[in-house]
Amino acid sequence: MPAATPREAALLILCKTEYEGAYPNLELKKLPQTMSARDRALAVSLVYGVISKKLTLDYIIRTLSKIKIKKLSKYIHQILRLGIYQLMFTDKIPQSAAVNESVKLAKRYGHAASAGYVNGVLRAAARTVIEYPGEPVKRLSVMYSYPEWLCRRWITEFGADFAEELMKAFDKEPELTLRPNSLKTTAVELAAMLNDEGKNAAVSGNAVVCTGLDVGNDRLYREGFYTVQDKAAAAAAATLSPKPGETVIDMCAAPGGKTTHMAELMKNSGKITAFDIHEHKIKLIEENAARLGITIIAAKKADAAVYDGALKETADKVLCDVPCSGLGILRRKPDIKWNRSPEDDFRTVQLNILKNGAAYLKHGGELVYSTCTIERAENEEITGELLKTDGFEKLFEKTYYPNTDNTDGFYICKLKKI
Repeated sequence: MPAATPREAALLILCKTEYEGAYPNLELKKLPQTMSARDRALAVSLVYGVISKKLTLDYIIRTLSKIKIKKLSKYIHQILRLGIYQLMFTDKIPQSAAVNESVKLAKRYGHAASAGYVNGVLRAAARTVIEYPGEPVKRLSVMYSYPEWLCRRWITEFGADFAEELMKAFDKEPELTLRPNSLKTTAVELAAMLNDEGKNAAVSGNAVVCTGLDVGNDRLYREGFYTVQDKAAAAAAATLSPKPGETVIDMCAAPGGKTTHMAELMKNSGKITAFDIHEHKIKLIEENAARLGITIIAAKKADAAVYDGALKETADKVLCDVPCSGLGILRRKPDIKWNRSPEDDFRTVQLNILKNGAAYLKHGGELVYSTCTIERAENEEITGELLKTDGFEKLFEKTYYPNTDNTDGFYICKLKKI
């Protein structure tokens, strides 16, 4: 039976992601088309909010409940998380709605005693001020809902104050940022077109920030006037700055956001060879290029970590936007922090891709290495390995942070083959 309300939809998606290993973004795409934009937005915010805050929510449940979490049914556990999240971490949902709707769900997915239990715990949560642990690592872990190993790493890397500001920033909902397709329009023109259609759009540098936009159903998106892209991600292609007529290789291209940006900067003149390891993602690159009216991209299935001698010194510019831990995009994909461990190692594949990209570069050519993470081991330490060899100089390096740049966490390094 389909979910009757956005809260019920959120409950079912949370159960699928927690207990069946489903991906929240893919499950949210299955929300019924009949659901209103407002209800859809509520379901999305509840799913991502509960996933992001689940460690904190469980700490609160353990503080208030006489029943241990492991004794709860999966539905009642998630209903409690949903209810407490609405009570304590949202400011637009009335307390009565958070409690009453949770009790309704408990009646449907439990029994009368379950409903009474949920009602009691949520009413206790509404009047309780939660005390968090005093020890620095545990405090950050519980207050901001991060694994202790990651809190410890960021405190060591950045200091306790910066680590806390970082976690606060990752808690905030990111802006919807649009990159105008420079083959068709400008930021000023795009904002004007969106506002003419009743959207709330404003120019922000070379981008447009828009609220309340349903991209999938937007005419201007379908007609190729823009791409959804964070400002830090857009800086990767802008930093590489490919010119019309040049030969460019994009080592890890799907779904094609940076690839198409490079094509726009090249005024759709020259050649971009775009690799991805997955066949189905090649189609995404081609679809994005077609939507934007771009004809210079040749998308091919290939493993960028495997050297191809035929490409040696053939490219004027190379983009290595490598696979990474993704710890810079927690505002958009909070589930990543629960799917990572301190043992994860992306360095081998990252360094292989960078070395291959460097080999494909002509003498005098330029390369950008980028990731959507803020981990030094995946960023400065990787580019530092290439710089130990003769023949490369660093032209530019920057790490973007959500708390200082109002962007995703992102790293960009530009190197020149000399």
